[in-house]
Amino acid sequence: MSENRFRHLIGPALFEAAFVVLGVVLALAANEWRQNRADIAQANTALTEIVRELEANRQAVADSLEYHRGLVSRIMQVADDPAQLSIRDFSRGFIFPAQVHHTAWSSAAEIGALSNMSYDSVLVLSRVYAQQESYQEQAKSVGQIIYTELYRGGTAAIIANSDNLITILQTFAYREQQLLKTYNTLLSETFTEQHRQLAAD
Repeated sequence: MSENRFRHLIGPALFEAAFVVLGVVLALAANEWRQNRADIAQANTALTEIVRELEANRQAVADSLEYHRGLVSRIMQVADDPAQLSIRDFSRGFIFPAQVHHTAWSSAAEIGALSNMSYDSVLVLSRVYAQQESYQEQAKSVGQIIYTELYRGGTAAIIANSDNLITILQTFAYREQQLLKTYNTLLSETFTEQHRQLAAD
């Protein structure tokens, strides 16, 4: 009698316990799914902002390259008579390095969004930003040299030393060409297609 009563009581209790466990498992699975979707959405938003940042940086570098090429052309044009050069030829300064930014990249790293991007994408992006940083360091170093010369001899001294100036400008133009090539490769249709696929997942 007591055995039958025990079976009668334990049956519903086991069923209820199994139901509770199932509910917990489903809730955990749902939370994990929602978190995964949120992580993907965050990574996609971060990647969108990084792409926009790099597109703006590419335009800034292209503008600087155009300016530096123009100065090189002007200096070579008057190579036989450097006295024709004047401060008016340097409307944006003796050098005009592009102001490239890394805010979107740094923010993505800080919030952990990079961990939800593909390794290949993060690797390519990190190389671009490293190249940007190298370019900025070069601009800083050259800027200090130019300011030192300005302090010593004024603008006339720099203009008179056009041979050194053209070497500096050509170096900048080369670095900017390389940076533009990197931007163009990264922002190619292949990369933007990967971005669209991430958004669709």
